[in-house]
Amino acid sequence: MTGFALIVAATNELGIGVHGGLPWRIPKDMAFFKHATTLIPRESKGMSNNAVIMGRVTWESIPQKFRPLPDRFNMVVSRNLNYDLHTEAAVLAGSMEEAFKVVEAKNPSRVFIIGGAQMYSMGIKKPECTHILLTRVLNKVDCDVFFPEIDPDQYRLANHEELEAYVEQEVPKGVQTYKEYQYEFQMYVRNV
Repeated sequence: MTGFALIVAATNELGIGVHGGLPWRIPKDMAFFKHATTLIPRESKGMSNNAVIMGRVTWESIPQKFRPLPDRFNMVVSRNLNYDLHTEAAVLAGSMEEAFKVVEAKNPSRVFIIGGAQMYSMGIKKPECTHILLTRVLNKVDCDVFFPEIDPDQYRLANHEELEAYVEQEVPKGVQTYKEYQYEFQMYVRNV
């Protein structure tokens, strides 16, 4: 299995969703997500687009006009192999392992798991999970879906320069504000 990253926005209580969708709309977080998941790193020039792997509920939470996510190879994992994605531009897999086999054949520059909770829970435990890109929402927000605990024995909080180097662009540092939301861009790296 190839190395991959998790990318998520979560509260301090690790809430990530409510009623099948995002509980907030933070434009700079969405822009960061798009940049991070589409960036072909300098050392990977010539490789194919990045891949994003997601569960069915995450797929359905993306507005139809934005599905599949452009400029990325989209993989959807569902136990229902008859599930209709309504597009030929995304691929359905019955398990995370099957998704990774399909993705590896595409030779992507980077691979991201983008949700939901089950996919994150499986992914965070795998030794191939090298990075967690986390937009930490500092407000208390009612959520019914949660990101797994980040084990400090497995992952360390990277410094801001490491985050900027990974995404190859400047990232706002420290606590940011958008409307009623306060948030901060963070990255965790697997301990060697």
